Amino acid sequence: MMPYVYIDGEPISMYFFMALGGLLFAVVIALVKRKTFGLRVRDILRITTFAVIGALIGARLFRAIGHIILEGREPGFWTAENWRYILSSVGVFYGGLFGSIGMVALRAKLCRIDMKSVLNVVAYAAFAFQSIARLGCWFSGCCYGIELARGVRFPVQLFEAGFCFVALLVFLIIKPERRWPGMPLLPMYLFVYSIGRFILEFFRGDESRGSFLIFSTSQWIALLVVTAICISFLNMQKKRTSVGTTTI
Repeated sequence: MMPYVYIDGEPISMYFFMALGGLLFAVVIALVKRKTFGLRVRDILRITTFAVIGALIGARLFRAIGHIILEGREPGFWTAENWRYILSSVGVFYGGLFGSIGMVALRAKLCRIDMKSVLNVVAYAAFAFQSIARLGCWFSGCCYGIELARGVRFPVQLFEAGFCFVALLVFLIIKPERRWPGMPLLPMYLFVYSIGRFILEFFRGDESRGSFLIFSTSQWIALLVVTAICISFLNMQKKRTSVGTTTI
């Protein structure tokens, strides 16, 4: 592991370094796809700013809520020192994701940018960001996998980064916005990522991920996301069917 790199003698967290690399990669992909969705360069830059703000707030908010639910009754939990530790940590990815989506949607509404186009770009950018940023976990030694042998752990962080990169390549190759016109891409991204994350969570070995009954916190969130998307898709199909029947 290499938790830090040194630039001019100053240590810089590899987690931060990889997150920055993931952000730059996401912006590049968004700029590449912007014309497909009728967006301008300044639209992408505005969206990026709000996405970062939403991610930082959402990730820490979800982490704080999780700690309150699991540890809120323990003595010393509500001390200033404990809360400094909680709020100074990286946070929960799903919280950052939902916070980012919420802030991006707000920015699109305020700037009167087409919401569907913005969220379609976010689907591409999210895979791009994760494919690089998740490497920060591997370098830092967090979110580690189950122990395979003494001193050897399953590199679950690398598998998740690889999974997101492959998913991004598939999106870029098949161009789902052309193959399925009218289909929103953000739910497609959430569906694909949540299934992948649910499976990979079985190979996680760190205690910080939290658990309830037989699944981890992230697995429960993944199940809720997949279920919500399936219900929305079925409702959409029913509406289309009823409209077609009425027209006939």
